Amino acid sequence: MPPLPILNGRRFGCTQCGNCCMEPGYIFMTFVELERIAAHLGVTVARFKTDYDVQWDANSGQFEIDATDGTGCPLLTKDRGCSVHAVKPEQCRTFPFWDELLDDHRAWEDTKRYCPGLDAKGGRLYTKAEIRALQSGEGTT
Repeated sequence: MPPLPILNGRRFGCTQCGNCCMEPGYIFMTFVELERIAAHLGVTVARFKTDYDVQWDANSGQFEIDATDGTGCPLLTKDRGCSVHAVKPEQCRTFPFWDELLDDHRAWEDTKRYCPGLDAKGGRLYTKAEIRALQSGEGTT
């Protein structure tokens, strides 16, 4: 059975397994997010950028951390917890409610291969309005 279209909401229950943070990719953040993360870690923006090899990505217009080497997000703790959970960037805060996953059955199903929270029976059914609020920064998962 295909996942519900966003009009009917989406069921999700984060298990805090850290699997999403282990997927190869890039972590994008605005300068404001970068400042918040650095402050949360108790370092200057310059130190954070150096320690995590933060680069400017002209295509996205955001800063990025390269996490494509297969070891996961460098902001993860040894037990796969997020060291910046309280101030995580929008990209992380809104997962799995990304536009490219919401109404694309194949992308949603592919993501379920590593995320046990998608369509989880015990997961919460988020309404379309709640999903849009999360995407706009008015809520957290």
